This record gives sequence, C-alpha cells and structure tokens, in this order.
Amino acid sequence: MNDILYVWIYPEGAQQPALCGKLELLRGRRCLFSYEEAWLQHPQSFALSPDMALRSGVMEPPAGQEIHPIFEDAGPDRWGQAVINKIFNPRRRSHLEYLELAGEDRIGALGFSRSRDAYLVAEEQAFHTADLPGLIRAAQALENQMPIDDAMRRLLRPGASAGGARPKAIITHNNEDWLAKFPADGDPADVCALEHASLRLAARCGIRVPESSLQQISGRNVLLVKRFDREGASRLHFASARTMLIAEGVDLSDMGYADIADLARRLSKSPQEDCLELFRRMALNVCLENTDDHEKNHAFLFKGSQWRLAPAYDIQPQLQGLGYQQLRIGDAGHEPTLSNVLSSSSRFLLKKDAARDQIAEILAQLRDWREHFAQDGVSDQDIQMCSQYVMTPSILAGV
Repeated sequence: MNDILYVWIYPEGAQQPALCGKLELLRGRRCLFSYEEAWLQHPQSFALSPDMALRSGVMEPPAGQEIHPIFEDAGPDRWGQAVINKIFNPRRRSHLEYLELAGEDRIGALGFSRSRDAYLVAEEQAFHTADLPGLIRAAQALENQMPIDDAMRRLLRPGASAGGARPKAIITHNNEDWLAKFPADGDPADVCALEHASLRLAARCGIRVPESSLQQISGRNVLLVKRFDREGASRLHFASARTMLIAEGVDLSDMGYADIADLARRLSKSPQEDCLELFRRMALNVCLENTDDHEKNHAFLFKGSQWRLAPAYDIQPQLQGLGYQQLRIGDAGHEPTLSNVLSSSSRFLLKKDAARDQIAEILAQLRDWREHFAQDGVSDQDIQMCSQYVMTPSILAGV
C-alpha cells in the first residue's frame, strides 16, 4: 500500500478536491500514473499535461524520467526536500513520500493522499507576517545544519514555490496567500531587494508579474511575493515550461524561449499576447543578467479550460558574469546579446521592425534602472555591484 499514492485536484473555483488518479511506485523509483474513472467523467475534467490524454489505462513517464514532470512541479523544491528530510526523515525518500509530505501549500491545484476514499492530509498552521522573525530563525538553523528545537520544528514545513533552493515559507498577508523569501547567509548582495526591484522594473517593461513588497526583519529585507496560482479561494493548475516542453518532445538539454513561444502559439487562449510577453522577458533577462532563466522559471496556468502563460517570477541580476543564458536565445544559441534576441523574432509572431520597437521600449525603461532600483530598496553598494553586469556594452552590441 505504501507504493500507491492517490492524486486529487481542486477543479477551478472548487473548495474541495476531486479524486483524479493514482500513482504507483515500481521498484522504488519509477512511477506509473492512471486516471480515475471519476475524473474522466467529471464535468470539469482536463488532461493534467498535454502528453497525458484523458483516457483509461496506465501511463508511463516520458523517456528518461522517473515520474511525469507535472508531479515534479507539484512536489517540493530543493528547499522543501531539505525541510522534509530534517522534519520527517522519510525512509526511502521516494517521489511518493516527497509528494505526500509536501503539504497543502504546494504550487498549483494538485493534492496527494494515501486514501482513495477521502482527501486525508494533515492540518497546517497558518503563518502570518508576525511569524516572519521565527520563520527566519528556523530557516537559518536548517540552512546552517544547526539543531532544530520543537518550536522551530513547528515553524518549518516544506512550503511551496515555483522552484528553487532558497529558504522560504508561505504566509497569510492582507488575508491572501504570499510567498516569503528569506535572505541566506553568504548572499553576495541583498537578493530580496534585488528581486523586488527587478519585478517592479519588469512591470514597467509591460511584463505581467505578481505583486511584491519588502519587509524589514531585524535589519534585513524579506521579500513577499503574492501567489499567482491562487485567485481568492480558487486554486489554479500549474505546469512549468519544462513539463510542457518535455510533453512536446523538446530536447531537455537545449530548450529555448522560442520553444515556449511555440507552445503559447498552439495552446494559449491568448497566443499573440503570450508570445509578445515571452519576447519581452527574453530581452529583459538578457539586459538584467538574469542568467537563472531556466525552463522551470517559466510556467503556464490552466484557467477557463485553457492554458495561459503564468506571470513572470524569479527575475534578478545573478551577479556571476556567466556569459550565457540558461534558455537558448536565438541563432547564436545561449549568447546574452540583444542581437541574438532579435534573430528569433519571427517565432514570437513579430516582424523584425516590430521586434526592434519592442526592444527600444524596454531599453527606454531600463535606461534609468539605477534610479528605479534605488527607489525600490536596493542599496548604493549593490547597485554599484550590479553595474558590472547589467546593461553592459557586450549585451547591447548590434542593436
């Protein structure tokens, strides 16, 4: 029985989840999935991923994967796994154990229960802004491999996010669900202020981003980001671009922005808008030296019976000078230049002149990025550090 985990899902607008399917663990690692007949007949049923058609029968994960990627999206990220390992110490540390223990705060609309007959999950304590000091102390203790007392154990839980390895927690703020991202020991700069300022700058460039704010806790900034997979009490199904691209058979080792645009053209209810926004994101990430722009840092939401590009998230200068983006940009591969951005404009439903106009608009907003960063809480010292990487001549060459 420990090798079976039932998949539940909150249909859009529903307050209670519906039984969706079953995951079965084979030989300790590989997971098979099958839809439940109740979900196949449900009036709001839909395929969890484009490669998981609504049909009876057992489905194997894609080649090279131990579990369907849509369930990895719903599982804990590296930080969440570290919390689970410390608090629960699962015996096998299998996909099913991590999914079961990740809690109700996970990204998206999926849930997991050992019971097929009822959605049985542990009740979770709601955290608020006032709990942030204790949450930070607990996160730092875990990060630094210090002893965890009972009070810290109550504060720690896997949490949820759209991926990543940094300490974080879900809190209730202004009666809504927000993600709190904490500073970490050894950060080269105030990464919370940098991400907040970058999100605000992205909004000025016509890119949809979640609301964010900074909270000062013991002299250090904590970043609060409003969850975009929640609309009131409704939960929205979430799929990373990685999941969607694997479903399309795109080579995991060479995924690009244009591949995500291909998805938007085919699946989105607003293909023109989503392709345009992806082009803007690509240009902004290159200009800001956000080289952590991999395929899990872009996503789609299932809303109104159709997919739509999710708001942008995890945007900020990486301060590393890698010289390449994680996602392929254009004809020159992963090269972080605006000339490379322009080279693939047709796959974003843009003619060359229109693409140049879009880049010109973004550059007009970025011209005063130092002033914008200062207004949004970034220190002079960190702005000076960013100046070595942001909007450099090599990035702007050829435009």
